[in-house]
Amino acid sequence: MKKTLTLSILLLLNFFGCIAQNQNDPYWEFDEAKHFRPELNKGDFYKLSGFDFGWFVLEPMSKFVKKKEYEIERNKSLSYGQKALYYWWYLDAQVTNGGFDQFYGNGYGPYASTIIKGLEHIGDTAMAALVKKADNIYQRSQKQMDKAQESSLSSSDFYAGLDELSLLDSKYYEMNDKTMSLIEAYIRKNPNEICVDENGKEFDLAFTGLCKTFYSDKTVQNEFPLEQGVINGEFKSYYENGILKEKIDFKNGKETGEREEFFDTGTLKYKVVKDESNDIVTYNYFYENGVQNKLVTKKGSTDTRLGVTKEWYDNTQLKEQSVYVGKYTRAGKWVKFWKDGSKKLEANFEDGKAFYQNYWTEKGEQILIDGTGLYINEYEWLNKMRREETGYKNYLKHGKSRSFTEGLLRSEEEYKDGKRHGVSRSYYKNGNLKQESVYENGKEISFKYFRKFKNPKVKTNIISRICKGCYDFHEGYLLPDNQPLPINGQELTQRFKAETSIIEAYDDDKVLSYGYYLFIDEKGNVENIDFAVGDNMWIHEELQSSMSELKFEPALKDGEPIKSIHYVRYQLRLAE
Repeated sequence: MKKTLTLSILLLLNFFGCIAQNQNDPYWEFDEAKHFRPELNKGDFYKLSGFDFGWFVLEPMSKFVKKKEYEIERNKSLSYGQKALYYWWYLDAQVTNGGFDQFYGNGYGPYASTIIKGLEHIGDTAMAALVKKADNIYQRSQKQMDKAQESSLSSSDFYAGLDELSLLDSKYYEMNDKTMSLIEAYIRKNPNEICVDENGKEFDLAFTGLCKTFYSDKTVQNEFPLEQGVINGEFKSYYENGILKEKIDFKNGKETGEREEFFDTGTLKYKVVKDESNDIVTYNYFYENGVQNKLVTKKGSTDTRLGVTKEWYDNTQLKEQSVYVGKYTRAGKWVKFWKDGSKKLEANFEDGKAFYQNYWTEKGEQILIDGTGLYINEYEWLNKMRREETGYKNYLKHGKSRSFTEGLLRSEEEYKDGKRHGVSRSYYKNGNLKQESVYENGKEISFKYFRKFKNPKVKTNIISRICKGCYDFHEGYLLPDNQPLPINGQELTQRFKAETSIIEAYDDDKVLSYGYYLFIDEKGNVENIDFAVGDNMWIHEELQSSMSELKFEPALKDGEPIKSIHYVRYQLRLAE
């Protein structure tokens, strides 16, 4: 069975239109006389690792290149080691988000040759071989893809090419962490090829002693010991007020895993302790008043939860305690308490399943007794308060169960002896009925779906802000002193029309969002529009047409009007 394609038509057209590799590979050219080496803070250079380290090194190179139209010329200033990171990051961002399909579909195919050379340069022959294999599949399938375009994307060979590429995705996901490690190792071995320190000086790979970095007022920001250019010992960073911010333990350039973090008052915030003899790591969290907030234990070699997990209130009262035997699996007793110390919940885990035994309300009323009664679970999820009320009989769901979000009823179900039996309903955010099913002994015998509104229409909202991050990548633009707003935004929201079907394809509660970068001239008029992100591409042209009519207040710098870059979102939702 063919896999379901998630690429939009626009991306598919990019797929077809993607030019073949340039055999001369202009992206691999390096002009040593113009070598660009960014200034990087020594503290962050030695402290960061993995993908955080990769972005730390890559970001100033990306700002140097700024835009793709400058890429070939400016990347001649990047060394081969720099290119290895720069171009592999393209690959990783695309493949980890949507697979090799997306990498080629978004037009990154011309970089494949450069990526392969970069991987070979830093010694990652395994990943280089995988990318070669993917590119060979793409090149072999090019003719079939062209035929598919001519035949309205119906070629079976085209889909076969996509399927063959997709088979490589899981292998890539297994390997990309190692690739990042090899890139990091290359950079640490050859730092002066890649960068200089914050003072513009090269790294001394033979230095042994205490290294320090400073804030602009000359107070110490970081201090750490180096042995022959390798961090070994305790890395310390400080707040600008001189109070210790964090301590991280290193051994031969690698974090041992032990660390401490502090509030700016000096109170301990977080502490990790390793017991290597028992392969146990404990994570301790604290409130700002010094009281412990949480204790988590994990197996060090697998980074999975193992052992007791506890939480406390800020008055030192135990809040919750349970025992983990796997990443998400618990066993044995699970207890909860109210802030005054009175019992809240007694439960047991058997074979990973929770059996709720006793539950008391905050007023002390026991409403679940020996597995029969009502259990209430309240928690915060995605910044919203959730409440679940579940009826039980002899430890099995029985009677009515209801769930609420921010106090609004979202679903209700009826159970009998652990199986759905009766009516189950779900509701829209406005309280209207969304779905209704009838069950008998766990089997659904009827289903009804209801629209959120009787006469729905699409309502549009426009959100705009200065895109501060964009200014690093576009020459000729200065960050304005003000935050210019659209003058005619309200008018355009009323004029913009979209069919209700674009939302109905998802869910009547769905809010569709489309983001674009708008380049505005000194008079507040739109000069250019670049797509950023969207839930789909179905109304791309209509959105661009509407955005082109936006009129902004002038952006000002020292009182003078200037060009500006805005990130504008159109949000579409159903309304009555």
